[in-house]
This record gives sequence, structure tokens and C-alpha cells, in this order.
Amino acid sequence: MHPSPEYRPGLPEQNDNVSHNHPLKEFVILLSGVTAFLLLAAWSLGLLVDWAAGFISPEMEAVIFSSMQVSGATVFVQQKDDPRRVALQRLVDELGRCNEVGYPLRVNMAKSKIANAFAFPGGRIVILEGLLETIDSENGLAFVLAHEMAHFKHRDHLRGMGRGLVFTAFSALLTGAGSDITQLIAPALGIGQARYSQDREALADKLALETLNFFYGHVGGATEFFEAMQEETGEQGRGIGGYFASHPEAVQRINALRRLAAASGFAVRKTAPLPKALVTPADAPSR
Repeated sequence: MHPSPEYRPGLPEQNDNVSHNHPLKEFVILLSGVTAFLLLAAWSLGLLVDWAAGFISPEMEAVIFSSMQVSGATVFVQQKDDPRRVALQRLVDELGRCNEVGYPLRVNMAKSKIANAFAFPGGRIVILEGLLETIDSENGLAFVLAHEMAHFKHRDHLRGMGRGLVFTAFSALLTGAGSDITQLIAPALGIGQARYSQDREALADKLALETLNFFYGHVGGATEFFEAMQEETGEQGRGIGGYFASHPEAVQRINALRRLAAASGFAVRKTAPLPKALVTPADAPSR
């Protein structure tokens, strides 16, 4: 009779419940997977927003944004007889014959020293008064207006609003998931949103340039606004920071417009002065 072997306790050679990878490696793999999933989800939802925007007719848009329309209509009535607003509206109507947007556009003004213009849902173009003090020619003003009209034609005002909601929802989701994850993933989402916005701005610039050439027979004044902005800010290029901006750099837009004009064979000729109704007293002595 053989004696039984002596029992010796010990751990198994391999335990499937214990990872043999370095914890940092596992963290990088997990973070990469989560980041890729969120970026893909955001990109897919962005495409869905773009697709849905194409199905919203101007009439449906007016119904959806009826409350905004009421507010805008009030401002419009208050400014209806303002000579500046009338001159701006006339120019928009004339440009509309060169670039049919699909529904009437109404111009309002807002008191601000900032030189800018905005396209709002419901066919509203808001001009900040600072723009009239910055632009020197009717052609330069027409380009800015045509740019905003291009946003309406491309439905960018709706796309931007929808994508903004998606971005806000994802930011809230990441905030709830933890500050560390937010700091790591949110910049990637921000860059994607900024690059998309810059692409839409470039497309609007292209259509505005074509509208300007069709309307005046040349593209003189197309870069006037951006040259003024570049001079005011002393912009020489933002470098890598430009990737986070919603609009391309002024110098970048100037160069792009000049290249496009040359490639399209558009001439650059003398510009026309601003309509008298839009010339502010501060501008008068220098003209």
C-alpha cells in the first residue's frame, strides 16, 4: 500500500480573473475606446442634423421659430423707416436676385461697436452698427451680406443650432462622467466642431464671392472686411490655436478668396462708395 502524496497549498499557475497587463496600458486602451465611440457618435449625430436640416422648409422654419419671429418682427417694425435699414434691405433684395435663398430675408440693426453680421432662423439678418463704420464700399458691404445669405441658402443657421445642441449634450454627458474624462475628451469634440464651422464659413465665402461677381461683374471689395479686421487686431496667424476657432483666420480667408478669384477668372475693379444713407458722420470727412 502506497502512502498518499502530501498536500501542498498554492495558487494556480494562471488566473483568468486577474489581468496580466500593466494598469496604465489598460487605462489607455479603455480611454481610446471611449473616445473613439464618443467621437463617432458625435460625428454620426452631426450628419443626422445636416440631413434633417435639408428637410426643414422655410415655412416650417417660420413655424418652429415663431416666438423668435415675433420678437424680430417687433424690431423690424420699429426700424422700418430707418434710412439705414431701408438701404440695407434694398441691397439684400437686389443681391437676392443673384442668389435665390428660397424665402424673404429681413434686415435689422443692433447697436454695437463690434463689426459683424449674423444670420438668425426665420430669415433675419442682423447687422451690428460697427460694421457700417468699418466697411468703406458698397461692394465690401455686399460681400458681407451675401455671406450671410449664403448661410441661409446652405441652411447653416439650422445646422449650427442643431450641432450646438449635440455638442452641449455631449459636454453635459462628459461632465457627468467625471472631470478627468471631460478634460481629456472634450478638446477633441471641440476641435471637430470648430473645423466643421470653419468649413461652412469657407463655403459661404465662396458663394458670396460668386454672388459679388454676378452682381457687379467683378469681385473688388471682397476682402475689405477681413483686411479691416486684420488691421484692427494685428492678426498674423493664430497657429495651432486656429484649429479651435469657429471662423478661419482673416489672413487665411483673404488668401483663399484671392486664390478662388484668380482660379475663377474673376476681375478685381474699383469699388462703389457706400450709399449715402449708410455713411456715418465720422466717415464723411475721409471720403
